[in-house]
Amino acid sequence: MKKILTYCAIPIVTMFGAYLGYPGFTAHAGDVKKIYKDTCELCHGADGKGSEAGKQFQVPDFTNPEYQKSRTDADMKKSMTEGTKNPNYVKLSDLGVDAADLEPLIKLVREFGGK
Repeated sequence: MKKILTYCAIPIVTMFGAYLGYPGFTAHAGDVKKIYKDTCELCHGADGKGSEAGKQFQVPDFTNPEYQKSRTDADMKKSMTEGTKNPNYVKLSDLGVDAADLEPLIKLVREFGGK
């Protein structure tokens, strides 16, 4: 039984490592909706209000006008590239998102707030 688990675990760990290690597997350069879906939606939700898991991690509600007013585009870009105080947040560069896609991604986040 131990050998079976070992033989199964190695390919799974290898594939997971490849997924995280190669940006081509995670990012979809230029397709901002796909980038949001693949890298943000798990916590922030498809509607920007926060998924159940995201709410547990206290992610912001992107549809909240007060949140939108409280953050400049530069603030958002800094959070995306440098991380946040939330220890569960993963920098987008660690997920393979290209820096050129940050501005369109910020624009998408702004759309949740009606802008």
